[in-house]
Amino acid sequence: LAVTLAVRSYARKHGHVAKPKSDRWHKRPTAMLGGVAIFLTTLITYGLVVDKTPQTIVVIGASSFLFLVGLIDDLINIKPYQKLIGQLIGTSIIIGFGLRMPLTGYELIDIWITVFWLVGITNAINLLDNMDGLAAGISAIAAISLTVGFAANGQSNDVLFVAIFIGAFLGFLVFNFN
Repeated sequence: LAVTLAVRSYARKHGHVAKPKSDRWHKRPTAMLGGVAIFLTTLITYGLVVDKTPQTIVVIGASSFLFLVGLIDDLINIKPYQKLIGQLIGTSIIIGFGLRMPLTGYELIDIWITVFWLVGITNAINLLDNMDGLAAGISAIAAISLTVGFAANGQSNDVLFVAIFIGAFLGFLVFNFN
């Protein structure tokens, strides 16, 4: 809540607001940079309370890169192919450090599924970000289901890691819910 409030104040003060238009649902200028609040909250809380593992460090690193690509896009509207290149670089960080979705037992197929999933989800959430609360709400719901899966498998560090992400979404939604 506090980080979202601070980022919202900064965005309004510096003119980072989305003005009402036909492809958006809000009726008045709305502060942008909500992703900054979610990212900072997650990063700070991760640094304070989550046991660092090689996997979580890789996820934070790749997420940081993807966050920067999204922030640059929000600030200067980069071309779609430039965003895709950035997303593929972020995904390559994940793959390069050996993280992938082990679905088929065939490394190459699992790598391609992981790339398709990460780039696809990134763009799907971006497409949902035209209605207040929708992208963050859907992301929180998805993260809750991920947390349940981690809890069922006894992955307590991962539960904590994703629970922080959920808290960041919920703190943001207080200000972004329509």
